[in-house]
Amino acid sequence: PMTAKEITDRLSQLSEGLLFPSESEYPLEPFTWKSATLKPETILTRSQKPSDTPIEAIALEDFFAPVVTDEDWFDDEDRAIAQRYRDMQGLIATLKNAQVFKVGKIEIDVYIVGAIGPDLIGLKTTVIET
Repeated sequence: PMTAKEITDRLSQLSEGLLFPSESEYPLEPFTWKSATLKPETILTRSQKPSDTPIEAIALEDFFAPVVTDEDWFDDEDRAIAQRYRDMQGLIATLKNAQVFKVGKIEIDVYIVGAIGPDLIGLKTTVIET
């Protein structure tokens, strides 16, 4: 199995220059949280949002579904991007209890996160859902 550093390095490579599409486009930023517990309270604290901010956990597959499917109209670049998202999803899926947390409404902080040993690693992005 890969180490936390190897996974983080690979996530950095896969996410470099990618923008996650929603009603706007935002980059994906890798993060590592040392000695952190994978639960909604941790995510809220780390996101520096008020404690009453709505938080929703969704499955990795549901979050990545729109960006991992090859469409008939894709050109080579589109297919390459979809492959990067598939690789990213597969890599995060190797983490313990991997899931996606959406924090807030409309302008939503998204944490794609799982545990490895005592630490949490993953990617943060923002989606706009009006």
